Amino acid sequence: MTRSEPPIPGDHQGGPRIRLPSGGLFILIPVLIIVSLVASAAAAPIHVVFGEDIPLGGTAPGSDFIYLFLTGPNLPDGGISLAGGTPVTTGVPSSFTRVEVQTDDTWAYTWRTGSTGRILDPGTYTIYIVQEPRSRPDLDDTVFATQAVIFGQPVETVTVTVTESGGFLAVDSSPGMSVVTLDGHTAGVTPLVLSGIPAGSHTLVVTHDGYSVNRTDFVISAGESREISAVLQPLNATPSNQVTAPLTTASPGRLATPSIVAIGAVIIGILAFYYRRKIQRDSRGTE
Repeated sequence: MTRSEPPIPGDHQGGPRIRLPSGGLFILIPVLIIVSLVASAAAAPIHVVFGEDIPLGGTAPGSDFIYLFLTGPNLPDGGISLAGGTPVTTGVPSSFTRVEVQTDDTWAYTWRTGSTGRILDPGTYTIYIVQEPRSRPDLDDTVFATQAVIFGQPVETVTVTVTESGGFLAVDSSPGMSVVTLDGHTAGVTPLVLSGIPAGSHTLVVTHDGYSVNRTDFVISAGESREISAVLQPLNATPSNQVTAPLTTASPGRLATPSIVAIGAVIIGILAFYYRRKIQRDSRGTE
Protein backbone atom coordinates (compact mmCIF):
# COMPACT_ATOMS: atom_id res chain seq x y z
CA MET A 1 0.00 0.00 0.00
CA THR A 2 1.37 3.45 -0.88
CA ARG A 3 0.81 6.81 0.75
CA SER A 4 -0.87 8.29 -2.31
CA GLU A 5 -4.11 9.28 -0.49
CA PRO A 6 -4.34 12.65 1.31
CA PRO A 7 -3.67 12.36 5.07
CA ILE A 8 -6.43 12.65 7.64
CA PRO A 9 -4.66 13.72 10.85
CA GLY A 10 -5.85 12.34 14.17
CA ASP A 11 -7.33 14.87 16.60
CA HIS A 12 -6.78 13.14 19.92
CA GLN A 13 -3.77 11.85 21.80
CA GLY A 14 -3.66 8.94 24.22
CA GLY A 15 -6.75 7.04 23.01
CA PRO A 16 -7.10 3.31 22.28
CA ARG A 17 -4.07 1.93 20.42
CA ILE A 18 -3.93 -0.37 17.38
CA ARG A 19 -0.72 -2.20 16.56
CA LEU A 20 -0.13 -3.77 13.17
CA PRO A 21 2.73 -6.29 13.25
CA SER A 22 3.29 -8.59 10.30
CA GLY A 23 0.15 -10.66 9.98
CA GLY A 24 -1.96 -9.02 12.68
CA LEU A 25 -3.39 -5.96 14.42
CA PHE A 26 -3.75 -5.19 18.11
CA ILE A 27 -6.02 -2.65 19.84
CA LEU A 28 -5.28 -1.05 23.21
CA ILE A 29 -8.11 0.94 24.78
CA PRO A 30 -7.39 3.82 27.22
CA VAL A 31 -7.03 1.42 30.15
CA LEU A 32 -4.35 -0.52 28.24
CA ILE A 33 -6.41 -3.60 27.37
CA ILE A 34 -4.80 -5.29 24.33
CA VAL A 35 -7.00 -7.10 21.84
CA SER A 36 -5.73 -9.19 18.99
CA LEU A 37 -7.11 -8.06 15.67
CA VAL A 38 -6.22 -11.36 14.07
CA ALA A 39 -8.74 -13.11 16.30
CA SER A 40 -11.15 -10.17 16.07
CA ALA A 41 -11.53 -10.23 19.87
CA ALA A 42 -13.45 -7.32 21.40
CA ALA A 43 -12.21 -5.07 24.20
CA ALA A 44 -14.32 -4.17 27.22
CA PRO A 45 -17.35 -2.07 26.21
CA ILE A 46 -17.17 1.69 26.49
CA HIS A 47 -20.21 3.22 28.24
CA VAL A 48 -21.20 6.67 27.04
CA VAL A 49 -24.20 8.92 26.46
CA PHE A 50 -24.94 10.17 22.96
CA GLY A 51 -23.12 13.45 22.43
CA GLU A 52 -19.98 12.52 24.37
CA ASP A 53 -16.56 12.13 22.77
CA ILE A 54 -14.74 8.78 22.51
CA PRO A 55 -10.93 8.91 22.02
CA LEU A 56 -9.43 6.14 19.87
CA GLY A 57 -5.84 5.49 18.84
CA GLY A 58 -3.10 2.93 18.38
CA THR A 59 -0.33 1.72 16.09
CA ALA A 60 -0.48 0.17 12.61
CA PRO A 61 3.02 -0.67 11.30
CA GLY A 62 3.16 -0.97 7.52
CA SER A 63 -0.21 0.75 6.95
CA ASP A 64 -0.84 4.17 5.52
CA PHE A 65 -4.45 4.47 6.74
CA ILE A 66 -6.94 2.63 8.92
CA TYR A 67 -10.69 2.71 8.24
CA LEU A 68 -13.40 3.07 10.88
CA PHE A 69 -17.12 2.41 10.69
CA LEU A 70 -20.02 1.69 13.04
CA THR A 71 -22.77 -0.94 13.23
CA GLY A 72 -25.66 -1.24 15.65
CA PRO A 73 -29.42 -0.85 16.19
CA ASN A 74 -31.35 0.65 13.27
CA LEU A 75 -28.18 1.11 11.19
CA PRO A 76 -27.38 -0.36 7.75
CA ASP A 77 -25.91 -3.87 7.89
CA GLY A 78 -22.70 -2.73 6.23
CA GLY A 79 -22.15 0.06 8.78
CA ILE A 80 -21.91 3.84 8.69
CA SER A 81 -19.09 6.34 8.81
CA LEU A 82 -18.32 7.69 12.31
CA ALA A 83 -17.97 11.23 11.05
CA GLY A 84 -20.97 11.73 8.78
CA GLY A 85 -23.25 8.80 9.51
CA THR A 86 -23.49 7.80 5.84
CA PRO A 87 -23.39 4.11 4.79
CA VAL A 88 -19.92 2.74 3.99
CA THR A 89 -19.13 0.95 0.74
CA THR A 90 -16.40 -1.63 0.22
CA GLY A 91 -13.63 -0.25 -1.98
CA VAL A 92 -14.70 3.39 -1.51
CA PRO A 93 -12.27 4.87 1.08
CA SER A 94 -14.07 8.21 1.27
CA SER A 95 -17.23 6.51 2.57
CA PHE A 96 -15.37 5.42 5.73
CA THR A 97 -13.89 7.43 8.55
CA ARG A 98 -10.32 7.29 7.31
CA VAL A 99 -7.45 8.02 9.71
CA GLU A 100 -3.85 8.48 8.64
CA VAL A 101 -1.11 6.38 10.21
CA GLN A 102 1.81 8.60 11.21
CA THR A 103 5.46 7.94 10.38
CA ASP A 104 5.96 6.41 13.83
CA ASP A 105 3.17 3.94 12.99
CA THR A 106 0.66 5.59 15.39
CA TRP A 107 -2.80 6.91 14.69
CA ALA A 108 -5.35 8.82 16.78
CA TYR A 109 -8.97 9.80 16.32
CA THR A 110 -11.66 11.25 18.56
CA TRP A 111 -15.18 10.20 17.68
CA ARG A 112 -17.53 13.05 18.47
CA THR A 113 -20.73 11.04 18.75
CA GLY A 114 -22.89 14.14 18.45
CA SER A 115 -21.57 14.79 14.93
CA THR A 116 -22.54 11.40 13.52
CA GLY A 117 -25.27 13.01 11.45
CA ARG A 118 -28.04 10.99 13.08
CA ILE A 119 -29.31 10.29 16.59
CA LEU A 120 -28.14 6.93 17.90
CA ASP A 121 -30.69 5.08 19.99
CA PRO A 122 -29.66 3.67 23.38
CA GLY A 123 -28.11 0.24 22.92
CA THR A 124 -24.91 -1.62 22.04
CA TYR A 125 -22.91 -0.61 18.95
CA THR A 126 -19.66 -1.85 17.45
CA ILE A 127 -16.79 0.23 16.08
CA TYR A 128 -14.80 -1.61 13.39
CA ILE A 129 -11.11 -0.71 12.86
CA VAL A 130 -10.14 -2.19 9.51
CA GLN A 131 -6.87 -2.35 7.58
CA GLU A 132 -8.72 -1.88 4.26
CA PRO A 133 -11.89 0.00 3.25
CA ARG A 134 -14.32 -2.89 3.64
CA SER A 135 -17.83 -2.91 5.07
CA ARG A 136 -19.16 -5.46 7.57
CA PRO A 137 -20.18 -8.24 5.06
CA ASP A 138 -16.72 -8.17 3.37
CA LEU A 139 -14.39 -8.68 6.34
CA ASP A 140 -13.80 -12.42 5.93
CA ASP A 141 -10.30 -12.18 4.42
CA THR A 142 -8.95 -8.99 6.02
CA VAL A 143 -7.54 -7.91 9.36
CA PHE A 144 -9.77 -5.89 11.68
CA ALA A 145 -10.56 -5.16 15.33
CA THR A 146 -13.78 -4.24 17.08
CA GLN A 147 -14.70 -2.07 20.03
CA ALA A 148 -18.13 -2.28 21.69
CA VAL A 149 -19.80 0.98 22.68
CA ILE A 150 -22.91 1.05 24.85
CA PHE A 151 -25.03 4.18 24.63
CA GLY A 152 -27.12 4.85 27.72
CA GLN A 153 -30.29 6.86 28.09
CA PRO A 154 -29.57 10.58 27.66
CA VAL A 155 -30.07 12.84 30.64
CA GLU A 156 -33.14 14.96 30.05
CA THR A 157 -33.26 18.56 31.22
CA VAL A 158 -36.71 19.60 32.37
CA THR A 159 -37.55 23.26 32.81
CA VAL A 160 -40.25 23.91 35.39
CA THR A 161 -42.00 27.27 35.45
CA VAL A 162 -43.46 28.16 38.82
CA THR A 163 -46.37 30.57 38.83
CA GLU A 164 -47.96 32.19 41.89
CA SER A 165 -51.45 30.89 41.18
CA GLY A 166 -52.36 30.42 44.84
CA GLY A 167 -51.75 31.70 48.34
CA PHE A 168 -49.97 30.36 51.40
CA LEU A 169 -51.58 29.83 54.79
CA ALA A 170 -49.87 29.01 58.11
CA VAL A 171 -52.23 27.62 60.76
CA ASP A 172 -51.42 27.26 64.46
CA SER A 173 -53.68 26.46 67.39
CA SER A 174 -54.03 26.12 71.14
CA PRO A 175 -54.09 23.28 71.96
CA GLY A 176 -51.73 21.91 69.30
CA MET A 177 -52.35 18.84 67.12
CA SER A 178 -55.83 20.13 66.27
CA VAL A 179 -57.52 18.97 63.06
CA VAL A 180 -57.66 21.57 60.28
CA THR A 181 -60.41 21.54 57.66
CA LEU A 182 -60.32 23.93 54.70
CA ASP A 183 -63.53 24.39 52.74
CA GLY A 184 -64.86 21.07 54.02
CA HIS A 185 -61.71 19.06 53.22
CA THR A 186 -59.34 17.79 55.91
CA ALA A 187 -55.95 19.44 55.40
CA GLY A 188 -53.93 18.06 58.35
CA VAL A 189 -53.15 18.88 61.97
CA THR A 190 -51.56 21.95 63.51
CA PRO A 191 -49.04 23.39 63.15
CA LEU A 192 -49.67 23.33 59.41
CA VAL A 193 -48.60 25.26 56.30
CA LEU A 194 -50.82 25.11 53.22
CA SER A 195 -49.79 26.28 49.76
CA GLY A 196 -51.51 26.72 46.42
CA ILE A 197 -54.74 27.96 48.00
CA PRO A 198 -56.89 29.40 45.21
CA ALA A 199 -57.46 33.13 45.41
CA GLY A 200 -60.83 34.02 46.91
CA SER A 201 -62.95 33.38 50.02
CA HIS A 202 -62.42 30.31 52.19
CA THR A 203 -63.55 28.80 55.48
CA LEU A 204 -61.09 27.31 57.95
CA VAL A 205 -62.35 25.06 60.76
CA VAL A 206 -60.11 23.89 63.61
CA THR A 207 -61.33 21.13 65.97
CA HIS A 208 -59.95 19.14 68.90
CA ASP A 209 -61.57 16.54 71.17
CA GLY A 210 -62.88 18.15 74.36
CA TYR A 211 -62.73 21.68 72.93
CA SER A 212 -65.11 23.99 71.12
CA VAL A 213 -64.99 24.37 67.34
CA ASN A 214 -63.07 27.37 65.94
CA ARG A 215 -64.27 28.67 62.58
CA THR A 216 -62.54 31.41 60.58
CA ASP A 217 -63.68 32.92 57.27
CA PHE A 218 -60.90 34.59 55.30
CA VAL A 219 -60.01 35.95 51.85
CA ILE A 220 -56.64 35.32 50.20
CA SER A 221 -55.01 36.62 47.01
CA ALA A 222 -52.64 34.87 44.58
CA GLY A 223 -49.15 34.78 46.06
CA GLU A 224 -50.34 36.12 49.42
CA SER A 225 -49.13 34.60 52.70
CA ARG A 226 -51.41 34.57 55.74
CA GLU A 227 -51.29 33.27 59.30
CA ILE A 228 -54.23 32.11 61.42
CA SER A 229 -53.92 31.23 65.10
CA ALA A 230 -56.97 29.45 66.52
CA VAL A 231 -57.64 29.39 70.30
CA LEU A 232 -60.09 26.64 71.28
CA GLN A 233 -62.04 26.76 74.59
CA PRO A 234 -62.50 23.62 76.74
CA LEU A 235 -66.10 22.42 76.62
CA ASN A 236 -66.48 22.56 80.49
CA ALA A 237 -64.90 26.00 80.88
CA THR A 238 -66.89 28.93 82.36
CA PRO A 239 -67.81 31.47 79.71
CA SER A 240 -65.70 34.60 79.95
CA ASN A 241 -68.84 36.83 80.49
CA GLN A 242 -70.17 34.87 83.52
CA VAL A 243 -68.92 35.61 87.08
CA THR A 244 -69.31 33.12 89.95
CA ALA A 245 -68.88 34.40 93.56
CA PRO A 246 -66.35 32.47 95.62
CA LEU A 247 -67.56 30.36 98.56
CA THR A 248 -66.52 31.29 102.13
CA THR A 249 -65.32 28.35 104.12
CA ALA A 250 -63.95 28.03 107.64
CA SER A 251 -60.30 27.38 108.12
CA PRO A 252 -59.33 24.28 110.10
CA GLY A 253 -59.98 24.93 113.88
CA ARG A 254 -62.04 28.11 113.26
CA LEU A 255 -65.81 28.51 112.76
CA ALA A 256 -67.33 30.63 110.10
CA THR A 257 -68.67 34.07 111.23
CA PRO A 258 -72.46 33.22 111.02
CA SER A 259 -72.01 30.24 113.43
CA ILE A 260 -70.25 32.38 116.07
CA VAL A 261 -73.11 34.95 116.11
CA ALA A 262 -75.76 32.23 116.61
CA ILE A 263 -73.93 30.56 119.49
CA GLY A 264 -73.33 33.94 121.15
CA ALA A 265 -77.06 34.75 121.02
CA VAL A 266 -77.93 31.44 122.70
CA ILE A 267 -75.43 32.03 125.52
CA ILE A 268 -76.72 35.55 126.13
CA GLY A 269 -80.28 34.22 126.25
CA ILE A 270 -79.36 31.57 128.85
CA LEU A 271 -77.52 34.09 131.03
CA ALA A 272 -80.46 36.49 130.86
CA PHE A 273 -82.85 33.69 131.94
CA TYR A 274 -80.76 32.76 135.01
CA TYR A 275 -80.25 36.39 135.96
CA ARG A 276 -84.03 37.05 135.89
CA ARG A 277 -84.70 33.95 138.09
CA LYS A 278 -82.09 35.15 140.59
CA ILE A 279 -83.77 38.56 140.89
CA GLN A 280 -87.13 36.88 141.52
CA ARG A 281 -85.67 34.69 144.33
CA ASP A 282 -84.02 37.69 145.96
CA SER A 283 -87.36 39.57 145.93
CA ARG A 284 -89.19 36.74 147.76
CA GLY A 285 -86.47 36.56 150.41
CA THR A 286 -86.91 40.21 151.48
CA GLU A 287 -90.61 39.86 151.95
